[in-house]
Amino acid sequence: MKSVSFVSLLFLGLIAGVHRGYSYPPMPLVKFYTKECPEARGIVQSTVVAAIKKNVGSGAALWNLHYHDCFVRGCDGSILLDSSNYGPAEKESGVPDSPKEIAYDIIDEIKYAVETICPRTVSCADILTLAARDAIAELGGPEWKVCSGRLDGFISYANESKFYMPGPSADYQTLVQKFALKGLTEMDMVVLSGAHSIGKVKCSVIESSLYNSSGPCGVDPTLDPTYAMELKAQCPIGSSNLVFLTPPDTSVNGSSPVPYPGHRRLLATRSAGNVPSKRYYVQVSGKNRKKGKDAKSNQNLKVRNSKGTLRSDRNLMSTKSGKALVYREAGFSEKDLASAADKENQPFFHDLVKSMEKLSTLKDPSSPGGEVRCNCRSINL
Repeated sequence: MKSVSFVSLLFLGLIAGVHRGYSYPPMPLVKFYTKECPEARGIVQSTVVAAIKKNVGSGAALWNLHYHDCFVRGCDGSILLDSSNYGPAEKESGVPDSPKEIAYDIIDEIKYAVETICPRTVSCADILTLAARDAIAELGGPEWKVCSGRLDGFISYANESKFYMPGPSADYQTLVQKFALKGLTEMDMVVLSGAHSIGKVKCSVIESSLYNSSGPCGVDPTLDPTYAMELKAQCPIGSSNLVFLTPPDTSVNGSSPVPYPGHRRLLATRSAGNVPSKRYYVQVSGKNRKKGKDAKSNQNLKVRNSKGTLRSDRNLMSTKSGKALVYREAGFSEKDLASAADKENQPFFHDLVKSMEKLSTLKDPSSPGGEVRCNCRSINL
């Protein structure tokens, strides 16, 4: 690993007119550490499983951390670096929905265990990428192929995180543009927004949508009024509470969705609100799974009926193409709402695998080289 350059293996030049951060062709090194450190993947998986058993919210935290890492300078572990004399690092950007400290602690634990067995062999970037995949699989989501061979970056700037990361109130055009800068499509954007099917968000992030907007009682007019009342009950003004990005489905007593077919791990501790599912898209769409007249009237959906917790979630319904993609991931069409109950979590899981494999291969061709850090929070001296 020490003598292998990730860039020399996978280099793909910048395309004219596109900001840095582009997707490489499929990475060939699925079993990169087979000889160098055969225990690496097992250590990552076992540590992630133990962490989720202790705190089920760890899964969403790891996925969020991986997403933030890849979206700035590519998947190079730059999100893991602490601030230095050169200025605040990405983790100090203060962007809404910043990764939680618990995720950093899990990566530190994995890195320590791996370094004990295979010093300076497995990069922090690879550890984070593997951990995010294993976390989602452990929670009942799909598994995607993770190729190895990434190097850890030297640079981490908070201002870059603010520039590249889409905000929680981003409109549809901005979302598409931000993802396009990384070589990701409109469909990738909608599919990867499904990460909001798990985890929680601070009330402060959504407070303006509940109290300081142009709708009745200060509620954002794109937000379903009934759902707004539920959120207000959990988020009084000035609250430091956390709310689920996608609330549990109380109609089924909070039971977990059916896991991905052939899924290899099932946690007894899985709980509603922490399981990846297409429910996010059903919520965002604002539709009901009904037949007859109600279903027909729902076909003329307006954005104000959306139950997306974030404004950016609700904005997925603001264009014809976005609406069509949300319906697709929800598992129903405008013509047949009843199909929402068919093929549990499909095609969302199928599409998520494809988009995550693209996201996890993002790399900034303009970044200077890389290394295998001994400590994920700082570059080697």
